[in-house]
Amino acid sequence: MIESQNNKNNRVLFVDDESNILDSFRRTLCKRFSVTTACGPLAGLDTVRDHPPFAVIVSDLKMPRMNGVEFLSEVRSLSPDTVRILLTGHADTESSVAAVNEGAIFRFLTKPCQTESLIRAIEAGIDQYHLVTSERELLRGTLRGSIKVLSEVLALTNPEAFGRSERIKRHMNALSSHFERPDALKLELAAMLCQIGCVTLTSEMLNKHIRGEELSGEEQQLFAMHPHVGYDLLTHIPRMRDVARIIQQQNVPLSEDKDMHFGARALKILLDYDMLASRGMAAGEALQYMQNTQSIYDPEILRAFRETILDQEVSVAGEMYLEDLRPGLIAAQNIETRDGMRLATKGQELSEACIARIRNFAKAYGLDEPIRMIVPDESTQSS
Repeated sequence: MIESQNNKNNRVLFVDDESNILDSFRRTLCKRFSVTTACGPLAGLDTVRDHPPFAVIVSDLKMPRMNGVEFLSEVRSLSPDTVRILLTGHADTESSVAAVNEGAIFRFLTKPCQTESLIRAIEAGIDQYHLVTSERELLRGTLRGSIKVLSEVLALTNPEAFGRSERIKRHMNALSSHFERPDALKLELAAMLCQIGCVTLTSEMLNKHIRGEELSGEEQQLFAMHPHVGYDLLTHIPRMRDVARIIQQQNVPLSEDKDMHFGARALKILLDYDMLASRGMAAGEALQYMQNTQSIYDPEILRAFRETILDQEVSVAGEMYLEDLRPGLIAAQNIETRDGMRLATKGQELSEACIARIRNFAKAYGLDEPIRMIVPDESTQSS
């Protein structure tokens, strides 16, 4: 969350090996900033780990066991957004300038430091911290908004493709947790948008492929192109190039590129499993079929997928009326109007836009109620 200008983070940590100096900082600056102190670099690192992010950390250079530059370098790994200020003696100016030039330190001040100079440096550091975090949150908000729009467009234009991507997303999240992937968000986005290129396909064409029916030459070419269409769409969004690359490679067998990103190898498994399940295969049968297919799938990911899908708890299913639908519910059946227009697919998680579409089309064309829905276990839902 972006902190307001009147409530922005003004937490400052002072680290020194002399307690009397720390006491002086606390007395002098406590009315301007939220001051925390730590006696020595090791205590400073523990404080960084155990507290919410500090906007600024001010460290002395000469301390036992770890000097200020080394300490602030560790801080950079633990809390990369925190602005780092180094206090030095006149004799240490050359090494301090080198630290600034290497990009690890925001500013250095020579001792003894005038109180007003220290205050100005800390205020500049707080402003820098606020600028960096605000810009990143703004970008994240823009990214989330872009992804939401793309997902809703897919849901409205090709419910079959959207429902498939929703099923894939849940499996991908389970794999990310299993492997403790640091790029879990990237993998979730790739799963959410793996079918975005299907906006160029009809639901009928996608259903034919999933059911294993023969596609015409032109249909085969269009289907083969949808990952590349998705790649072209997503490369226009900032910071989405890695996600776009995963999506571009989603149908590539492992034998063709053993250096593919984890996400692409996982998508190949999840998409093929979903296709087999849609053709009526039970989970164990589909997994055994895939395991017997050589050189196509990453064996480690396939083993993990077998564990995660067979361990998943069955969610509560029940019958609901249109007025009871809410975001987060999962369709336990295809939802169609009485004349056969598909509004949502089995396994699709309902969004507000999807529910509005279902209700609007139900009024216009009729829809048989109640509808079988799944209530997900809250402990398994992604944040």
